[in-house]
Formats: sequence, C-alpha cells, structure tokens
Amino acid sequence: MDFNLRKRNKRPARYAIWGSIFFLLATLALVALELLNTYQQEEENALRQANGLSQLLAERLAAGVSEAGLILQNTSQLPQVQTLLHTGKSSEDGQQKLYQQLQQQLQLAPYLSRIEIIDSACQAIFTSRQAAIVRQPHNEFCRWLHRNEDPENSYTAAQHNPEQHGIVLASKLRDDSGNVIGMAAGVIANNFFQDEVSRVTVGEHGEILVLDQRQLMVARWPKPPKGLERQFRPLQPAKLLSRDGNQAQFSAPSNIDGVTRLYSQSQTGRYPFQVAVGIARKDFTRSVQEKATLALLGWLFIAGMTLLALRNYLSNLRQHTLLSRSTDLIRQSEEEAKLILDTAPLALLLVNPKTRRIQRANALARAMLQLPPRAPGTKEDSDILNLPFRLQPLEQWLEAGQEIESQEMELELEDHSRLWVIVSLRPLGERTPPSTLVALYDISSRKQLEEQLQESNQQLSEMAATDPLTHLYNRRYADMMLKDEISRCERYGQSLTIAVFDIDHFKQFNDRHGHQAGDNVLVAVANALTDTTRNTDISARVGGEEFLVIFPCTRLRDAQKVMERVQVVLSQTRFPLVDQSVTFSGGLTDWRPHDTPELMLARADRLLYEAKVAGRNILFNDLDMT
Repeated sequence: MDFNLRKRNKRPARYAIWGSIFFLLATLALVALELLNTYQQEEENALRQANGLSQLLAERLAAGVSEAGLILQNTSQLPQVQTLLHTGKSSEDGQQKLYQQLQQQLQLAPYLSRIEIIDSACQAIFTSRQAAIVRQPHNEFCRWLHRNEDPENSYTAAQHNPEQHGIVLASKLRDDSGNVIGMAAGVIANNFFQDEVSRVTVGEHGEILVLDQRQLMVARWPKPPKGLERQFRPLQPAKLLSRDGNQAQFSAPSNIDGVTRLYSQSQTGRYPFQVAVGIARKDFTRSVQEKATLALLGWLFIAGMTLLALRNYLSNLRQHTLLSRSTDLIRQSEEEAKLILDTAPLALLLVNPKTRRIQRANALARAMLQLPPRAPGTKEDSDILNLPFRLQPLEQWLEAGQEIESQEMELELEDHSRLWVIVSLRPLGERTPPSTLVALYDISSRKQLEEQLQESNQQLSEMAATDPLTHLYNRRYADMMLKDEISRCERYGQSLTIAVFDIDHFKQFNDRHGHQAGDNVLVAVANALTDTTRNTDISARVGGEEFLVIFPCTRLRDAQKVMERVQVVLSQTRFPLVDQSVTFSGGLTDWRPHDTPELMLARADRLLYEAKVAGRNILFNDLDMT
C-alpha cells in the first residue's frame, strides 16, 4: 500500500518540476523577445529621426542655395549689367552705381561673400569687391554657359570649390529677347553650411555631414579636428538598409572617429550636395541596456518565487501523502490512528459529525486551535476531549457528510484571529461513534509570500512603465498611450494635443555643472510637469533631455497655456551652486483626421526644431506656422 501511494504521488511531483522549468524558460524567452523587439523599435526610431533630420537639413540648404541663385538671377534686371555686357564698358558713375547695387544684393544674403559679372567670353568683367571694370578669366562654368538648354531647366549651377572656401554659384544672364549674354557668379561661404548643421543635435555621439558631388566634406557636426578635412574619405556602407529615390539609409563606420552609426543620406534638391545624418548605436541602445538589466533582475526574482512555490507544492504533496497514509491507517486500527494523530506533522482531529464535538486532536491541532493541552499521566479514558468544534464552514460540511480534499480556506478562530489552512475532511466509514478525520495544514506563511510576490510584481510593472530618475512615464509607455488616445479621437471625435520639448543647452549645462546638476534639472522639469498638468495628462521622458506631454480632450491653445505655465515655474526654480535659469524649447500640434503617432511626433519635432532656430526658450504650435 505504501509503495502504491508513493508511486501515485511521484507523477504530480515530476509534472510540477518540469512545468516550473518550462515556465522559467518560457519567461526568459519572452524577456529576450521583448528586448529584441525594443532594440528593433529603437533602431527604427533612430532611422526615422535621422531620415527626418536629413530631409529637413537638405530642404534648408537647398532653400539657402536657391535664395542665393535668385539673387544672382536678379542682377540681370540691373540696367548697368545689361549695358556692361552689351558694350563691355561703363562710365565711372555707372561703375559706382553698379558696385552699390551689388552690395545691396549681398546684404540680402549675408552668407553670399561676393558677386562677379562674367561676359559670354568667360571673362570676369566686374566684381562686387571693387567699383571698377576688371578682365579676369573665369572658366569654371564656361561649358555650362554655352550649353543650349531650356532656361527653365538650367537656370542656376552650383559647384563646391575648396580653394574658394565655399560653394560657387553661377546663373545665366539673358537680354530681353532671351539670349544668353553672360552670367553672374557668387560664392557661398562654408560657414553657411557649418552654421546650419550646428543648429541640430543627433545625440552625444552622432554625426552630420554635408558632402559635394565628389564626396568631399563641405561641413560636419561636430567640427572635425584641424587637418582632417583634407583626409576625409567617402562613407563606405557596411550594410544598406533601404534606398528610395534620392535618399538612402545604411550603417557605416566614420573614418574620422571610427564610430559605427546609422546614416540617412538625402540629396539637396537639384544641387550637387548631399546631407548625411548619422546616429550612433550607443546613443539609442542605452535605454535597451537599462531595460535588459531591469528585466534580468525581474526574471531572477520570478525564478526565485517560482522555486519557492515549487518547494511549497512539493511539501504540500508530501503532506497530502502523509494524510492519505494516515487515513488508511486509521481505517485499519483505532490504536494506530491514535499514534498517527500524535506523531503526524499535520493538525489532525477526530470529530463526531452528529454532535460536532472533537473526540481527539494531536499536539499540532491543539496548538493551532488553542485547545486545552493533554494532561501528562492521564488514563486512556480521559483521552476523549469532547470539546465543541466551532469552525465555519467546516461545521456545515460535517453535518452534510461531505468529503473535502485539500481545499484552501481562511478560518476564524474563537479569539477572532484568522488562519489560512488547507482543509481535508474524510468520513471514517461506519464507526461507533461516527467519526470524521479533519486535517489542517497551516499555509499562512505561503499566503504571506504570495501577497509579497503580488506587491513585487506590481512594483515591477510600475518600474517597466516609468523613468527611474524622474518617475515620469518612459517612451515605450508614452508611445502606447499616444496610440490609444489617437484611436479614441478617431472613435469619438475628441480633441488631442501633444507637446514635445527639450531643455535648452542641456549638454553645455552638464559639462559646466556636472551630471548631478543635470539630473537635478531633469527632476525639476518632472516636478513642474506634475504640479502644472492634470491627472489625465500623460507626461513622459522620451530621451536624455527630451520630454513628451499628451493632453487628452484638450485644444491646442489650452495646451499652449499649460506649457507656458511650466516655463514660468521652471524659470523661477533655483538650483544649488548654479547661477543660471533653465529654459526649454518645444513644439505643440493637435490631432487631425487620419493622423498616426509618427505623423504627430514628426510635426511636433519640426516645430521644436523651428523653435531652436528662432532662438530657443520658445514654444511653437501649428497655428504659429500658418
């Protein structure tokens, strides 16, 4: 009988062990898949950011070059230029007047360093640097000048000339009949390109390049060490990610600092220049590493709790084996039952189901239920306790003659204290008087551990959705909530506004005052958001110094007022040993039909960029840009 009992209980134990192993391996695999998915999302976000910045910079550079080209084209409208190109000479008054007019044209574009008037023989006959006629050869665009093309298709040409320290532009000049009579050439200083790329940051280890048609470097952020401009070699893609028309995405190592980055390269319109924006992997994988550390700690905690639960289950299984053995032995012999009652590691009682009185109880049952102890040296007849059994709902089960097998429940004792136990009730057949074996196993410690595990899981869930420094929501949670809010807008037609902002000159602040002071600033921004926004608003830290605020059921102007209050609160905040106030720049946009989270964030990022270009400490919204 004992051998068969052990054989029956060995199978559940084996299932429990293998189930625990499978559960731990499955959770570890889920953690790995989640980390891989997070890494892919961060990589996609980095590529999307690089793509947007490269397009934006390409548009701005093309606009600047186009503006300079229009200025050159306008010189054909000057009467002195027409006279000079037709006759090859001009009076001193005409030369002085032409010089002044060219100076006025240069003032329209400060980055345009000079303008030259070139005749059809490719001779520079007048320059904005002196009020006199000169005769200098100018062969850079001579072929282009005499090429017969549609005026609308080849109106302005551009070429990078390192010796000129800039970009040489040329525009054909025509008379009233549309005939080419010469061209106007100008030089855009390299500082124009360097200033444009310096206005944008792409992380602590990012890179922005402006390249000409020969893949020579025109400008770079951050500025390269002196002497490396000439040694720059074209980017060699290690892996091509995508190519779409004039734009390509690839990963490549930089030959200046050797850092491998994700690049997005865009063409600047019809001009022979390209903009390459690179984001270093170490910049966007930092959050993945932090999440991996947190996930590993969480998995180790779950593994510990699982092993503890397995241990408790195996212990309960052993106790159940003992209970079954005890029941069989009691059925065989009352004397053996008495011995088991006194020696079993369970609280065991023999109860008369008719009178609901306790006949016998072992030491564990006496201690658990606070029954009177057995007096030493008593006779056999005095071993009958005859105490009332007052435990609900066990009394009802006894009266109904039910057989209960290993059921968890909470008991209330006579002193009103509560006790979690596993209860089993087994009638012992036709006996006189009738008896039912009641087995109680104390699981209060296990229940306490389960409550602690539930609290720990809740804390882990909160940690997975919040930023550890500011206690605001993190990017992953904010992206999920933004998607839900957009779905709510599409379903009910509600209003929705988001604000994206980052702290002005935060890197310089960190370099000057230290990372602890920078952390204090981030916490102050989080406190200002918490004190100023509503409970229904969602504030998140989505980058190093970048924040996102989601305003459900809020119009654009109302959200603007809230963000202005945040600016006021932050400007009045003072930090120890810091003599400057902290400001931020931001962009606000509201939901429009067919919007996606990516479209809304892209609009807000563009407004943020415009706010930085406009001088920082500014909030721009969609209405400001119309």
